[in-house]
Amino acid sequence: MENILKNLDRHLEEQLDRWPSCRKAFNNLRRIKTRVISSSGLRLQFNPARIISTTAGIDPSEIAARRCFLCAKNRPKEQQAADLGDGYDLLVNPYPILREHFCVVSRKHRPQAIRDCYEKMVQIAGKLKPEYIIFYNGPVSGASAPDHLHMQIGSADNIPLVDILRGSEPPRGDEPVTIEPFGFPVIVFSGSDPEKMWSILNDMPICDNEYEPRVNVLSFNHNGQVVTAVIPRGKHRPDCYFAQGDDRVTVSPGAIDMFGLVITPRKEDFDKLNESKVLEIFRQVTPSQPDIKVGIMAAKEIRFCLNDSFTDGRRSLEGEMTISTVQGKLNWRGILVDQVILTPHEHGGTFTLYDVTIGIGFHWERCEDQTFSGTLIFVPEGENVRAINLLPIEEYLTSVISSEMKPSAPKEFLKAHAVISRSWVLAQIRSLHPFKTNIASCYEQSDNRIMRWYDHEQHKLFDVCADDHCQRYQGLTRIINSAALAAVRETFSEILTYENRLCDARFSKCCGGITEQFDTCWQDKKIPYLIPLRDNNIDKKDALPDLTVEENARSWILSEPESFCNSASGNILAESLNGYDLETPDYYRWKVEYSVEQLSEIFRRKSGLEIGEIKDLRPISRGHSGRIKELEIEGTLRTVNIGKELEIRRCLSESHLFSSAFVVEKETDAEGRLTGFTLHGAGWGHGVGLCQIGAAVMASEGCNYREILRHYYPGTSLKCFYSNRTE
Repeated sequence: MENILKNLDRHLEEQLDRWPSCRKAFNNLRRIKTRVISSSGLRLQFNPARIISTTAGIDPSEIAARRCFLCAKNRPKEQQAADLGDGYDLLVNPYPILREHFCVVSRKHRPQAIRDCYEKMVQIAGKLKPEYIIFYNGPVSGASAPDHLHMQIGSADNIPLVDILRGSEPPRGDEPVTIEPFGFPVIVFSGSDPEKMWSILNDMPICDNEYEPRVNVLSFNHNGQVVTAVIPRGKHRPDCYFAQGDDRVTVSPGAIDMFGLVITPRKEDFDKLNESKVLEIFRQVTPSQPDIKVGIMAAKEIRFCLNDSFTDGRRSLEGEMTISTVQGKLNWRGILVDQVILTPHEHGGTFTLYDVTIGIGFHWERCEDQTFSGTLIFVPEGENVRAINLLPIEEYLTSVISSEMKPSAPKEFLKAHAVISRSWVLAQIRSLHPFKTNIASCYEQSDNRIMRWYDHEQHKLFDVCADDHCQRYQGLTRIINSAALAAVRETFSEILTYENRLCDARFSKCCGGITEQFDTCWQDKKIPYLIPLRDNNIDKKDALPDLTVEENARSWILSEPESFCNSASGNILAESLNGYDLETPDYYRWKVEYSVEQLSEIFRRKSGLEIGEIKDLRPISRGHSGRIKELEIEGTLRTVNIGKELEIRRCLSESHLFSSAFVVEKETDAEGRLTGFTLHGAGWGHGVGLCQIGAAVMASEGCNYREILRHYYPGTSLKCFYSNRTE
């Protein structure tokens, strides 16, 4: 086998000398037209000889009715086979696309199955010269002979995906990486271990009445190491293949097409296809990303501007607009309606909403004008108009990453954030949240005890909101450089999973030195990857102090232990935090002071409870990071208990306390009378999951995004989510 593979050019010459029609096909290949249609290298090839395979019937009855042209008894007598071992023959492809083009064919008539041939595929790839590739078309992903197991070998020149992969460092380690060179995910890994392929295939679905996931697969030898790329597929053929008249495009994408060399057997298709049309074809035949509905704002009247041409379904619109509510209906241009959907005429069309409130209820709350792309939807919400943005999830994530942190933050941190933001939001919109709640279960009250927590399920008209309650999403307003775009693109479709389920990947600004456990802040459930961890050097884990003990919590909060989030320099903070976040200088440890009158008035107003003047604040239960889960508040009229974490923060501040990890120091006058309270605190936010400042420090110290995710979410794995969808 090795001798044959090292001398493929000689084998081709010998075959062409004996097979005139095949020689003519290869000679014609030299005269076919090609053209580059994009900066990413996408190419078109006009190849009339491929009309047979492009239009081949793929219905099982059609396949069963024809003779198999790969079986030895049905091949042309001139077609010679070379033995590659293990029951495989090498044949010259009589209908070439590539300068040198071969088939690797099973001697036994059996269906296409990547699990049956992948080990042979990587064995061959390891023996091939660098200028060749081997590839596989799945039975419903471009194979013109899905009933007979085969692969193909070809020359690698002018194949865009191969050029891209060879121009970069191959993936290292056991984990695959996902790239998006042409608008769809390509899963890439190195090495010859078939278990890597089985792991990827196991994460993909199998459609009804089919026996394997829909894929195209590429392998080649890169500096002595086998590199494999897997392209998840959706439909076999795009809509334009079945269209009539001028809308018809006779393109039936197989592996070579998906590698960026699109074969067009008709001249009219070669002439009219451009980058956008090819990308639309790719979009239709690959698993597509879902759309997301984001609730942006609600007001009695909303002013906005359509910066480009939009349609409401009846007319084209552009410019300044106003919409309001009247008796539960929308007043849209003088007509009362139930809903308004404004869709841009072209992808990339934008609109601006005026006076959007951000940081609602927090100390950085403010209004600003924000610009968005995608579809704008208005619906009534009580007496208000609710503005909703509908857009693809990857575009949403680009803004989330920029809104949560600056795009100038360390790249590996942005990539880690892209993965967790994608994981969390997909769990919401796919209804796969592992611990679904409802509004009723978020609130428990008796005469002297209130336990409340806040979660996503309170949204009914949209998937997620645009503020800190879910994830900050401020449209195009915060996207000021390409770093956020690169972070999303380089992790395209990657999610965190635990035991093959989407992770509820929570995060906060600063954990304060120890991350918190899920049930301190939300439901009384244990989530195995949202557990308390020391936020310090991952190679030198210190034992966790028991901060559920009040004495230990006081000692911890009043000290400043070594932690990632305690070692952020001014430069890292300036690079990572948005301007309004930098207005707060102290994240790791902080202090607030109240007079008795101030705190009593704040609590009465925020809680709605009348307890008189506050006499004492006593922690009843703390989480493992020192955050108070339940707090007893003694007043001159009565004593009440409140929780959980966010409710405590909300009731003891005009906006929100930075966290509920605090200890109380009573202030007295010269006569010993209580005059006020000083709260000494640790961290910012709930502290569960990833610590944003800690993760930024880890990235600045050389940790990659996988190491960051392993640190904050122990036991989790990275997987490609969109490969789990088919059209």
